[in-house]
Amino acid sequence: MGKSILFVCTGNTCRSVMAEYLLRHRAREAGAALEVKSAGLHAFAGDSAAENAVKALAELGIDARGHRSRRVHPQLLAEADLVLAMTARHKEELLRLAPEHAGKIFLLKEYVHTLLRGEEQGDLVEKDFEIRDPYGQSLEVYRQSLEEIDAAVKLLLAQGMGRGGNSMRIAVGADHGGFQAKQTVIEHLRTQGFQVVDFGTHSEESCDYPDIAKPVAQAVVGGECDLGILICGTGIGMSIAANKVPGIRAALCGDTFSARMAREHNDANILCLGARVTGMGLMLEIIQAYLQGSFLGGRHKTRVDKIETLG
Repeated sequence: MGKSILFVCTGNTCRSVMAEYLLRHRAREAGAALEVKSAGLHAFAGDSAAENAVKALAELGIDARGHRSRRVHPQLLAEADLVLAMTARHKEELLRLAPEHAGKIFLLKEYVHTLLRGEEQGDLVEKDFEIRDPYGQSLEVYRQSLEEIDAAVKLLLAQGMGRGGNSMRIAVGADHGGFQAKQTVIEHLRTQGFQVVDFGTHSEESCDYPDIAKPVAQAVVGGECDLGILICGTGIGMSIAANKVPGIRAALCGDTFSARMAREHNDANILCLGARVTGMGLMLEIIQAYLQGSFLGGRHKTRVDKIETLG
């Protein structure tokens, strides 16, 4: 069985239905192995899909007349490899319901944005990544919603969804104090399917951390890499140096909660770690929490935007 994806909206009669049937249809066309489901946070079990959702899908040759709505429940969330919501409110409610699954809960368009970061992103770059509710509106509004969802679905598949591997490209760098940890981190990331670019250092011979931090930061800002990981003795020097590069939000983290919050609240694009203060096991857990996190947007984006105007 391939990757399991769960789409979530409010009533499981409009957006999540269109997303489910579209992705299943496009995946078959692309030869991708995916298990696709949908559910609603406030669904009434057994409802049919909205009439205009069925009509809009039928125009693409997709039959959704047999759809029956269901409510989100813990087993659905546990079984899914990826949970894709339609609005920030949906995502926040899912995170309240199941904080243990925070690493796999995203907005649909937000998740596509993370895959495409540094590449051409077109109309998907929006402030909140939300797909508005067409419920009760005209067929034309449903068609517009369908097109928006279909664009995201096609990009998911174009990035290799359902065909194995991980398209995220991670820049990794360390000074002599973090060299050994860096080697283990790179091996770990590659076993997880991430693409890794090693910016050195390549031995335990003494070197200066700014010389490593700068090219890693530039690779992230320039789009060569999606995210960065920097390691020195304490992580402090690397974080100070990386944050001197415009566009970088480097976060020094010593625990998994801070790492997740760095992504969700601060949109941190570089994680800094201290090899002499953090054990290897915990370090890998911190990295996992960081890479599985995602920016929540909304009020947090307002604050991040204000940071960008400082200086």
